[in-house]
Amino acid sequence: MRKRLSVIGALAGPALAITILLGVGTVAASGSGPAYLQVVDWSVSDRSDNLATLTIVTDGAIPRKPDAFIDAHAVVGLAWADLDSGSVFVTTIHPVLGRDSHQNPDAWHAHTATLTGGATAPNDFCIASIDATPTAGIAISGNTLTINVQADRLPVPTSAFDAAVGFTIEPDPACGSGLAVRIVA
Repeated sequence: MRKRLSVIGALAGPALAITILLGVGTVAASGSGPAYLQVVDWSVSDRSDNLATLTIVTDGAIPRKPDAFIDAHAVVGLAWADLDSGSVFVTTIHPVLGRDSHQNPDAWHAHTATLTGGATAPNDFCIASIDATPTAGIAISGNTLTINVQADRLPVPTSAFDAAVGFTIEPDPACGSGLAVRIVA
């Protein structure tokens, strides 16, 4: 499994290049939240020709149904990111926002999305688009979330993912979509 990489600012294009050139490996996340959004380990792997497994281990037990923190936010989630393209595969839960998934509309379900820079602090990234709602097998066991999904439903090849984080989605007028991602530290 890979250790958590902090991704603040990394998707902002030039900021990624500067970070790599300067050898800076981490930048502090801007939001606080429950232990189940604090990623301590993660992995992405190909299980067969067209099946991928994504895993996140957090610092606390992941609730199967909404708790007080989830009920207080529009969207709460865990994400695997490709820092080069801004493409993400996420599992989200959002009873406040309402249903947008046929598979599991009231609990955790999957989306793919694209992020860009330009968010207003304390937000970290703008949501450029929500690209798909793929069907995925989602299993929660204590502090571990495991997803099995068809590899061709991922936004990038499994080898392209290089970070995983917990997050909330917040309103942000600086973003074209009006929505921003706030990374949970």
